[in-house]
This record gives sequence, structure tokens and C-alpha cells, in this order.
Amino acid sequence: MVTEKQIKALVRQAQQGDTEVFSEIYDLYAPKLYNFLYARLRHKETAEDLLSTVFMKAWDNLGSYQPRASAKFSTWLFQIANFTLIDHWRTKKDVIDMSKVENLSIFAQEAKLYENYEFLFSELIKLPSEYQTVLELRFRQDLSVSETAEIMNKSEVGIRVLQHRALKLLKKNLALRGITEL
Repeated sequence: MVTEKQIKALVRQAQQGDTEVFSEIYDLYAPKLYNFLYARLRHKETAEDLLSTVFMKAWDNLGSYQPRASAKFSTWLFQIANFTLIDHWRTKKDVIDMSKVENLSIFAQEAKLYENYEFLFSELIKLPSEYQTVLELRFRQDLSVSETAEIMNKSEVGIRVLQHRALKLLKKNLALRGITEL
């Protein structure tokens, strides 16, 4: 496990143009960022393309990155990923009906919280996009409220409210299906 102090040292080296160190950073964060993107897109190739875009943007902007005591480097990367995802949806013309996508169980198999709960996954994808994002970042990616707030460009209170509303709606939708306990 790499400590945040070690990450900061790697970032400083990468900021000086060390591409090998940046590839180490890529290896550390690509799996989590890919899972975040894939969970939102449900399309392997698009998630891979956006992951590449995220790291190209990170490399291009690494020189302007300033470490802050209140945020991890991963928060900065997730913020880039979230904005890349928003840009993708904003410019994408085709809409995929997620209820018609076949292999939806991948998300449920990978996620700690959603393991063995395929019915939960089917309800999650019905939630508004912001609700899905906050639940993904808080529970599947295990990010703090402050990290999630920074990624989603909201206040910590806003994230808590969004999370509460998302869970409340999810619970209501599950209750309508007769599911009262998880």
C-alpha cells in the first residue's frame, strides 16, 4: 500500500517530466478510475477511452496541480474523471436504454456494498445521475464526504443531503418492490 506521502513524492517527480513515474501513478489509480467510469457508463470500450482521456488531462495539467492538505491526489484524479464523464454525456448524442443492456451483473459482482444484490443494482440504475454518482463515490469507491464534495463540485453539506436523498429514494423504490431489508 502506497502512502499519501509517497504519492506526493511521485507527483513531484512526475511534475518534473518523469514519464516512468507517471506510469506508476497510472498503475496505482487506473483500476479505481476505470471502475468508477465503467459503473456509470456500463460500456467497457467507452470507459477505457475516457480513462485514457482522464490520464491525458492529468498529464497535461500536472504542472498546475498543487497538493492541498485537505485533499488527496486521488481526489484531483476523480474530479477530472467526473468532469470528463459529464463532458462525454453532454456531447454524446446516442442514448442507451440501460434496462436493455444484458450483462448488468458485473457491477453487482464487483461492488462491496452491492455484492449478491442484483435487485439493488437494477434499482440503482433508475436513480438520477447525481444520486448514482454520490453513491458510487461514497460507497463503492469508499471516498470521504469532503473528497466526494470536491469531485462533484459541491459543498460537504450538499453531498450529505444528496446522499441522504439518494438513499431515501432507493429505499422507497425497494419498498415498492417489497424489499424492506438489505
